[in-house]
Amino acid sequence: MERRVFDNRLHRRWWLGLLLVVVASCDGIYDDPAERWDSDDDAHTFSWVDATSYTDWVYIDLTTHTVTACPYDDSLAQPVSWHIALHRYDVRTNGMAAFETDYTSLATLQYNLQEGRFELPVEEAFEADVADSIIIDMSTMMDGYLTRAPSLRNSVLSRWLDVDMRSMPPIYTPSGRVYLLRTADGTTLSLLFTGFTNPRLHGAKGWISFVFDTVARAD
Repeated sequence: MERRVFDNRLHRRWWLGLLLVVVASCDGIYDDPAERWDSDDDAHTFSWVDATSYTDWVYIDLTTHTVTACPYDDSLAQPVSWHIALHRYDVRTNGMAAFETDYTSLATLQYNLQEGRFELPVEEAFEADVADSIIIDMSTMMDGYLTRAPSLRNSVLSRWLDVDMRSMPPIYTPSGRVYLLRTADGTTLSLLFTGFTNPRLHGAKGWISFVFDTVARAD
């Protein structure tokens, strides 16, 4: 665990009025997944996945649509089967690698691929997860630093949302880009993050929405 020094002069007043209530669970899927995300076989849509906790990774199985939240420091508790995991706006994968495209639509990418106007990147262009760190305690910002802990993280996928904390409240800027995920067996998925707020909770941040599709199956 490390402390990251932070200039708190612009943040003290904002954080004095902020109360965070975190409920962590590692019991498997949520009791009522329909309240956390929506999905169908065609669109492959996840809506409002609860990634609000700074102390959890939220593991997502894209095949079974299972969502499991586990403490960041308990690797033994994480599910056996999962594809991507969310920690606030950080993203990691289960043995996959990522590539950022210039596309902003899954359908356009798929159409251009079929028409020969787009070629899948070579395997070497994809980037795997690397050792990094994540913020696990924001309350220490008032003391001039952020508390971080080591964790694997995919730097490419984590570019989907830029959070500028030089002012409060922070400025959130989505990339709007489609990302490609290459699995260990050579299957390629496309993924587009579509939101980070929950309109049912007055626009609360940390609720992640995304769509995905299969671009190319392994030979």
